[in-house]
Amino acid sequence: MYGPVEIYKRSGNQAVSINSPPPESDINLTEHGSDWLWAAFSLFALFAVVHGFIYSLTSVRRSGLKKSLLMIPLWTNAVMAFAYYTYASNLGYTWIETEFNHVTTDRGLGVRQIFYAKYIGWFLSWPFVLTVFSIVTHTTLTDDRDDLLKRIVQTFSSIFTRFLAIEVFVLGLLIGSLIKSTYKWGYFTFAAVAMIFAMYLVATDLHYSFRGPSTNLPGNIIIIFFFVVWILYPVCWGLSEGGNVIQPDSEAVFYGILDLITFGFVPIILTWIAINNVDEDFFTKIWHFHVKPDGSGHVADPEKEIDQTPRHSGDTAVPPSGVPIAEETDVVVEEPATRV
Repeated sequence: MYGPVEIYKRSGNQAVSINSPPPESDINLTEHGSDWLWAAFSLFALFAVVHGFIYSLTSVRRSGLKKSLLMIPLWTNAVMAFAYYTYASNLGYTWIETEFNHVTTDRGLGVRQIFYAKYIGWFLSWPFVLTVFSIVTHTTLTDDRDDLLKRIVQTFSSIFTRFLAIEVFVLGLLIGSLIKSTYKWGYFTFAAVAMIFAMYLVATDLHYSFRGPSTNLPGNIIIIFFFVVWILYPVCWGLSEGGNVIQPDSEAVFYGILDLITFGFVPIILTWIAINNVDEDFFTKIWHFHVKPDGSGHVADPEKEIDQTPRHSGDTAVPPSGVPIAEETDVVVEEPATRV
């Protein structure tokens, strides 16, 4: 029989003891850091389950566009729950000799755990965060002054460029964290430049969104606030994997807060703002604005066409309203003079 103390010990977080790091590593995640990561995992999992139920109960026929938008928080939270389950279980890591010895242990090995699992989560989730940014700030897709195909190509090119920039940002931090020499800071520089470029593209969208006729003020303010969170990612990297200034437990708390904001709260809030403003006839309006019935260009404006009153066969045509009716005049036909 186990006593209360033994039961409590056996029911606690044993991830670090079961999945213990190798003896070659001495700067490791502890039980306290793992406890926080389990809490972050629980929030991600809860958000994913809730949005999974909402997604399954949403009708495609009546709310197809809204259901598509729900995929954003569902995906980001599900992926990050997967990543944080691995992170909290003290799995998905390698160990690298540190460049600096700001954090030391009694063993003095100077070898730190590097959790690559979170980078995989970032790689899969960041594009969806930028997608919801584009949805909230984009106001010109239905602009009838441009050709539909041109607008689609421009939108796709803009989003694809953001995806490339953010993936370079993630890969730069990942590769840099796996290098023990000072060359890691070269990859950090690549990541920082890619981040600044992606932020510039989002800021450009914000600028046009504020000038547009249908500005989404709450969504734009949230994105501006998120810029501060975004900048803190390379700061956290420099203090943890890069500079070895803070312990892995502090690293877990720092990254956990940033990730909950970036992949949890922000996508959820912005998605529901977009859903609240969504127009289910969006694509119908695009087609109406840009395509003629014969597929050759703009649809003729019905208000500019001259109305004609429908009539049955044999009826006299009635001119439309506003068109003056010509007065009937008697036509005198003169007969030619007859010669005698």
